[in-house]
Amino acid sequence: MEERMMKRTLVVTVVLTLITAACSSSPQASDSTAALPSSTTTMDDTTTSQPPPLTTTAPTTTTTRAATTTLATSEEDRLEITALYEVVFSSETGYEEKAPLIDDPTGLEDTVTTYQETGEQMGGVSLEARDISVAGDIADVTYDLLFAGTPTYPNLTGDAVRIDGVWRITREMFCTIMTSARVGCPAS
Repeated sequence: MEERMMKRTLVVTVVLTLITAACSSSPQASDSTAALPSSTTTMDDTTTSQPPPLTTTAPTTTTTRAATTTLATSEEDRLEITALYEVVFSSETGYEEKAPLIDDPTGLEDTVTTYQETGEQMGGVSLEARDISVAGDIADVTYDLLFAGTPTYPNLTGDAVRIDGVWRITREMFCTIMTSARVGCPAS
């Protein structure tokens, strides 16, 4: 019974850490501090210590656009970008599947492996593209962050870029999500 409670507490701690990290990666907040509770009361009224508060600094994303007109997003673009987000940000897909869809995937093998391990602990981590707006070769994407298939953080924003006719995720966007998941990313 005690071991089961310890496992449950560990899972709650991991979930809170990922949730806190995901919130801090929001484009509206480039610098934020989030604190986890200092203790948690379990079902048997025992108190367990939690890790100290986390301080996170999310990278700032700057996208420069030439003077373009927002065009109606084609169904083909919408389907490609939706599939792109499903593959690149699923904790169930490996490096070989992700690499061709990331602009500059050099050295991300360990990052992807760690992300897969984190996903296993969480029952799966994924991003679901919901709203896509294309302007030239840049797409603004509104997505939900899902843990174990459940939308945990809705309406987050990201992007995709079209390079040589193929939609891809920038290394910066990929590493922002990996940093939010406490996986980290090597310098390019």
